[in-house]
Order: sequence, then structure tokens, then C-alpha cells
Amino acid sequence: MTAADIAAPSAGSRKIKRLAIGIVLFLIVYCGAWFVAANQIETRLAHFLTEKKASGASAECDDMNVRGFPFRIGLFCNSVRLDDIKRGASASFGALRSAAQVYRPGHAIIELDGPAEIRFSPGMTVSADWELMHASVQAALSGLDRTSLTYDKLAGTAMLPAFEDDAAPGDTHKVIFNAGHGEAHFRQNGPDLDAALSVDQFDLKLDAGTSLLPPVNASADMTFAGRGILMQRGGWKPDALRGSKGEMRNLTLDLGNDMITTASGPFSVNDQGLISGEFSVTMKNIEGWRQNLVKVFTDKDGTVMVNNIANMLTALADGKNEATVKLNVRDGIAFLAFFPIGELPQL
Repeated sequence: MTAADIAAPSAGSRKIKRLAIGIVLFLIVYCGAWFVAANQIETRLAHFLTEKKASGASAECDDMNVRGFPFRIGLFCNSVRLDDIKRGASASFGALRSAAQVYRPGHAIIELDGPAEIRFSPGMTVSADWELMHASVQAALSGLDRTSLTYDKLAGTAMLPAFEDDAAPGDTHKVIFNAGHGEAHFRQNGPDLDAALSVDQFDLKLDAGTSLLPPVNASADMTFAGRGILMQRGGWKPDALRGSKGEMRNLTLDLGNDMITTASGPFSVNDQGLISGEFSVTMKNIEGWRQNLVKVFTDKDGTVMVNNIANMLTALADGKNEATVKLNVRDGIAFLAFFPIGELPQL
């Protein structure tokens, strides 16, 4: 072997050098692209939030910055504040953290810390804190494809205006609420919107008294026909569910001790937000429900109503402690047979 042969680089070594140069160039381009994208997110979001202030709705992200280099990208805030002057509402939260894989930027995980302070005019405030709250968001170019929210160990209070007929102006009630775990899932299903909600060990106290009911486990699984557009950018509005139809596949309320009520059936919402529908309702342990609900509806009319409903259900079930009946709802008023038994809230 001559000296010239030793000095001449082999074909293999040239390929290695080219590969190394290619890798270095890729890393330089990748790093530059990541930081450019991070800068664009901060700049455009800050501009968007500034524009929103002019419309009466604003959001603030304290100490906003983008992190996650090299393989993730996400927005971080030390605190978050929302204001809607037109509706007289405001909300503040703790730190926000989000992250999405660089190769899958449309799927983001978001965590939000408490405490939260939410105010509605006139005179309604909600304070809450939790151990963990996080959301999963899958986005497309037109908006959201699906989103989920979960929380653990939620606790809070709500100050509500007094609702009694003889209440003086400025009187309030303090509602204390707790929940062990909760979830909310929404997705586009073709033109429709699917929703699944659940809460475990929900407890409610009024004016620091005893619990209104035993801890409740509740869940709902439903579809709103033709409302998949609500997941798209700009699709959601306060009255977006009005004029819609849907199907309640399952609604379950479980108070323990075999006190379980389920409901299912089609429904519609009119232009005023009043619900109509026909539901198949099954109630187990009617007597247990009676004994607990008379502790909630303590006034004479409320107690009479609870006892009358329980008696009707028992009669329809031939004296058994479990009944399945048809519940008709017309313009927000629920009827058992021909008798009105309650009013549903407007949507």
C-alpha cells in the first residue's frame, strides 16, 4: 500500500462525513424552526388577547412563555384571568401548563392549578380549588375534534342570591360543594355532538348545614343532533343548544344503598331554551329516595309533592319498591301521568 492510498479517503468515510453534516444541518434548521414557532405563538397570542379587549372580553396570561424544547412545545402562564364586561363575569385561576409533541401539535395536554375565583353579576361568586385538573384537546384546522376534562378532589363554595319570596335585598346563601372525581368528554361525531359527563362522590351543603343528600355518583351520555359545529372555531355561543334535538342514551343518579334512578329518551330544546321530551325512567328503592328528598324539600308544599310522587310510583309498580315509568317533559315542565312534578332549567 502506497502513501497515496493511505491518504485517499475511502467511499465509506465520505458517506459518514456527509451524514454527519446532514445531521448537523437538520439540527440547526430544527432548532431555528422551534424557536421561530415559539416566538410566533407568543407574539400572535399576545396580539389576539389585545384585540379581544376592544370587544369587551379579555384574557390575561401572566408571565406568558413557550417551553418544551426540544421535543415538545407548550404555553405556560403563572396565572390566568378572564373578563367579560358585557355579561358582567370574570374568573381567575392559578398556573397553566400545556404541552404538545412537536410531531403531533394538534394534540395538547393542559393542566390548570387552583384556586379559582369566578364572579357573575349581580351578586354571585364561586370559589374552588382542586388537587388535579387537566384537559386533553385534539384540534383540526377547523376547530376541535374532541376534548376531555378531568379533575380530582374538587372543593369550593358558591355565594348565591337568596331565592325565598320573603328574602331581603342583598340576602345570600352559601353553598358548599365537594367532588372526589369528575370527567367531561365532547367529540364531533359526523354532524352531531357527543357528550359524556360524570361526577363521583358529589356532596352539597347549604349555609354550612348538613349534606342535602348522601354523596351522589352521577353520569350522563347524550348526543345533540347537528351540533358538531359547536366544536369548530367560533361555533360556541351561550344559546348554541337552543333549537336543537338529541338523544339521552343514559342518565344515572346513584345515592348508594340501591337508590338508583336512570333515564333515557329523545329530547328537543326550543328557541327559548325550554326542554321537551319523553323519557323512560327507572327508580330503585323508592322509599329511600322519599326519605332523603323530604329532607331537601322541607317546606309543606315540597314535602307533599315528594310524598305524592313516591306514592304514585309505588302504585304504578303494584306496591313494589322499584318502578319504570314514562316521564313527559313539555316546555320545561315534567309530567308524571297528567300531574306536573317539576320544572327543568332553561338552556
